[in-house]
Amino acid sequence: MKLSLLAAIAACAFAMTAATPVHADPGDFGAMPGLWKILVRHVVNGKAGAPEVHWHCVDEGADPWATFAAWTPAEGDCTATDRQRRTTSLAWKLSCKADPPASAHVDFDSAKHYTGSVTTEGRGEITQVVGDRYAACTSPQD
Repeated sequence: MKLSLLAAIAACAFAMTAATPVHADPGDFGAMPGLWKILVRHVVNGKAGAPEVHWHCVDEGADPWATFAAWTPAEGDCTATDRQRRTTSLAWKLSCKADPPASAHVDFDSAKHYTGSVTTEGRGEITQVVGDRYAACTSPQD
């Protein structure tokens, strides 16, 4: 699954709406609102590329699918299916027209830190992500 830098940047941290939100109280999800520093790294055949740093302000009550799962591909006619949500994790499958299926997840080990990945079936490609809550947001434009 090819992720361009532009697609990763756009999808990673700046998308605030999901195409098909899960109808559940965002307050039951265990992540803190605030300014998050997100590192995205692409690994192809065991060789890791340089991490890309993104910043994202998460509002109180924001939908977890729109804020913490939005870093997966936004281009290429991709559809998220088999969404599973718990208080400390999100998991889903990706189906894209031009690429093989992929599995994705985000796991929180605390309310201020998470790890996640997208693994493409049969290609040896993984996109890894690490998020850390950095500070409170100072304005809606953060």
